[in-house]
Amino acid sequence: MEELSPQAKHALVQLQTYQQQFQMLIYQKQQLELQQEEINSAVNALEKEKVDEVFKAIGPALVKKKRIDVLADLKQTQEKLEIRVKTFESQEKKLTAKMKELSEKIGT
Repeated sequence: MEELSPQAKHALVQLQTYQQQFQMLIYQKQQLELQQEEINSAVNALEKEKVDEVFKAIGPALVKKKRIDVLADLKQTQEKLEIRVKTFESQEKKLTAKMKELSEKIGT
């Protein structure tokens, strides 16, 4: 087996670090996407409701709130989550490019 040069060893360590970051990024993105699904489901349910007030879970308690206010809060959360997912997707693309570049440099 051929011995790797110091530069190739360094690139390999960097590649492994990027792969770990990539895995963590994917995990976090999946968690955000799950939150998005839950929020979307809640928004859909609230939009179908015809009542003026609903109960909102705040910690271990249920609090009566105006449906419109809860819906507005959920839609704001939807927007924030969408921005965060797009940020993760951008980071994902950058890491993928870096990993590809290092892989080519190493020759793997």
